[in-house]
Amino acid sequence: MHRHEEHFPHNRGVKDIISDFKHTKLSGALTALYSNRIIQQVAGGLIGLFFPILLYEKLGYSLYKVMIYYVINWGIWMLIIPLGAMVMSKIGMKKSLIAAVCVGWLWFYFARLFAMEGALIFLGIAIIALNLDRFFYWIPYHTDFAKFTDKKTRAKQMSFLISIASLVSIFVPFIAGQIIANYGYGILFLFALLIYIMSIIPLFLIPDVRENYSFGYFETYRELFKKKNRRMVLSYGADGMQSMVGLIIWPIFIWLMLNQNYGAVGLVMSLIVLGSVLLRLVMGDFSDRYDKHKVMKWGTILNSVGWILKMFVGTGFQIFIASTYHSFANIVMRTPFDALMYERAADSGHYVDEYTVIRELALNLGRFLMIGLIILSFFLTGSLTVSFLLAGLAALVINVL
Repeated sequence: MHRHEEHFPHNRGVKDIISDFKHTKLSGALTALYSNRIIQQVAGGLIGLFFPILLYEKLGYSLYKVMIYYVINWGIWMLIIPLGAMVMSKIGMKKSLIAAVCVGWLWFYFARLFAMEGALIFLGIAIIALNLDRFFYWIPYHTDFAKFTDKKTRAKQMSFLISIASLVSIFVPFIAGQIIANYGYGILFLFALLIYIMSIIPLFLIPDVRENYSFGYFETYRELFKKKNRRMVLSYGADGMQSMVGLIIWPIFIWLMLNQNYGAVGLVMSLIVLGSVLLRLVMGDFSDRYDKHKVMKWGTILNSVGWILKMFVGTGFQIFIASTYHSFANIVMRTPFDALMYERAADSGHYVDEYTVIRELALNLGRFLMIGLIILSFFLTGSLTVSFLLAGLAALVINVL
């Protein structure tokens, strides 16, 4: 794989960047696929920030029980990832994505019942529904995305699409916080469910691409641990590690720090999303013109520092400052990192789906490892902030890709 060695011109301004994006073409298939993703991100964004907080409340304010939920959840996914790829090979990517939406709404429905009644049976059914959604969705989505994006402008395409999603989602955390504060989780889940169902519409507009998944079930796991995949597994595993802290610990931490005020949490997160949009566009242009590995190297360092800064926040303003910086740093790292991921997947030719499966498994290994470390660190110290140090160290390992 050839790296871009072109140096980024120092005299490039906003007009130059806008001009580059004007000439960045998006195929109809890519537009339809990402329209589905944007709608789902809005629906998920209404719930995602607050779901770990909901679990924390409903499970008796026990971090250990919250961790058990995620172990079970990701454990099921770890076991069925290859099966999802095999089913995709049989029915095609388009039908698999549509099937995902058909079962995915059940997660919102049963998670809503759990939020309202607190019965663990509803949480258990929600876990099954969520993993059926993942089963049909993530392998074909990433495979299609790798095929539909253009290699020469992939980072710009990605940053443009993600920035659109961010613009659409700017007020989502704030709205979610206000709905919970005034009407409760039941109305929030119902609202999110209705939005999620609409995500099926763009999927009818994408071509029905076929891929034959060539690995057997147990062969897939053997591939995961082969020497040739070691750097890839380490990098994506580290990404999975840091993502767990951002997914679980950070929402609970800021909720506690902001005196359990849902509205304040939503407002802070919306302001952070607003501030990150412009930089993401700049980084997409930068990543296509400059060596993605060098950009990612600096991004991983800045991202690691962001996690360390979060250890020392003590007020709402400090949360905003630290989160805004970390959001910027994450964009610097994530834009070339994700572009490289899809670049390597696309370069795999007929093995694009196999590459995607190994990546998903590596992410999961990292998630499991971090959950274990979070439990251990909390048991030894009784503090959530150690998790941010662990995430900061994991962020540096991402650079081995």
